[in-house]
Amino acid sequence: MDYMWAHAFKTFYRLHDLATDWDQARQMCEAEGTTLLIPSSLDEIENLKLLMSNMKAHYTGVFIGIHDQFSDGHYVTVKGEPITGTILELLWAEGRPDNLNGSEHCVIMTREGLFDDRPCSDIFPFVCKILGNDTQYNEPCDSFDMGYEQHSVINSKCYKFHGEPLSWHDAYLACKLEEGRLAIVNSAKEASVFVSLLGEHLNSNTPDPNILYIGFSDLMFPYQYRTIVGQTLEEAGYASWSPLQESLKAFTDKRCGALSRTGFLEVTHCNRPAMFLCEKVLSETP
Repeated sequence: MDYMWAHAFKTFYRLHDLATDWDQARQMCEAEGTTLLIPSSLDEIENLKLLMSNMKAHYTGVFIGIHDQFSDGHYVTVKGEPITGTILELLWAEGRPDNLNGSEHCVIMTREGLFDDRPCSDIFPFVCKILGNDTQYNEPCDSFDMGYEQHSVINSKCYKFHGEPLSWHDAYLACKLEEGRLAIVNSAKEASVFVSLLGEHLNSNTPDPNILYIGFSDLMFPYQYRTIVGQTLEEAGYASWSPLQESLKAFTDKRCGALSRTGFLEVTHCNRPAMFLCEKVLSETP
């Protein structure tokens, strides 16, 4: 619902005014089923300059889907297409790219519609884009995100499994940007569904492949674990801890909620990347 329709270009755009680094910007667009902006014409850039006028004044530009992280000086789009020989090659600001200090491998588009190379770790707003003809509607899940699916055991929700690990806070944000939420366990039956989804994804690159971030923490009330909608775990319908976690959870600096492959609740360090599950609630009945 936060996308703007540009009829002249038959394209949807979303300006994310919440600034982040380039890699996170790319992930967020992909999580929404769209792509980090790749301009396609000078006319489109003029239109985008109007869109960028809505962002906070202290930002000089937005991240776009162009980088040279694979090979210095050889800029490609996030779709893997080189910009050499295209109109994009002509849009560099004067003296750019200069790869200052050998650390500038990602690209922003300035308010003037020109490109500038910057470190990928810099923080900027960004724009996601999708052509109107590429949009699909996920009827069963009442969403434009085709990544959400109903599970045969729980028909009141749709789920989207994220195998690319993020911190708990970034996982929370990714689900929110998809117009969903970090999944909440409402029953033992649903916990078994989460475990089965985790079992389908063995990601050896994850710091801890045996946990799945879900929607509870004690960040609002220290040592009082609540779901992201404010319920206690008992009120939500599932509060099954392993015996070890039960004895340690009040004496730890691990504050963010997860579910283990054994189906027990766990808490872990919030900044530790892990796989996570988003959900969309289709009815009021869990």
